[in-house]
Amino acid sequence: MHSVDSTCIKNSEREQIAKIQAGHPLARNYFDQLVASYLSPLHRRCMAWLGCPYDADDVLQETLVRSFRYIHAYRGEAAFRSWLYAIADNQCRSYLKKRATHSQRFVSDELQEEVGVEEKCPVTSDQGISNSVQSLAKTAQEILVLRFEHDLSLEEISNVLGLGLSATKMRLYRAIDAAEKHVLKNEEGLLATA
Repeated sequence: MHSVDSTCIKNSEREQIAKIQAGHPLARNYFDQLVASYLSPLHRRCMAWLGCPYDADDVLQETLVRSFRYIHAYRGEAAFRSWLYAIADNQCRSYLKKRATHSQRFVSDELQEEVGVEEKCPVTSDQGISNSVQSLAKTAQEILVLRFEHDLSLEEISNVLGLGLSATKMRLYRAIDAAEKHVLKNEEGLLATA
């Protein structure tokens, strides 16, 4: 059940989106207001994918540019937040593909051995997905972060991932089960060494 506040927010979003799509002279200002509350969650989402604040900043910027450029394609079938997350996810996937292609193309195996380990982006231990979740499959990480870190509903998650609602539920339940098993396994290991 939606509260009055969330209904008002959605109406406000719809009004702002309609003005932007109509080409209102202040469209950029309306867009900035529209996405302001999503910036931090979107950045965390990009961090979960990329693990580096610098990369997350770049991808977030590209997400915002693309969402403004293609807002005319937004039809309101899904929540605006879900639409933004889907764009961010696509941008993260593209970024990771480019990074992998770039590494393969320009760094030979011999050069990697001479240079040593590639310098990694500085990330503190409290950033991104927790260590227990990091060991899970990427699909499990993705759905757990969407549900519990970004607090998306199952319907919103299914829109972001492009899955049916029943497939989304099954994937979420499997991810939760895998995370619980991993936590129990770690706890048993700690008890055995104590």
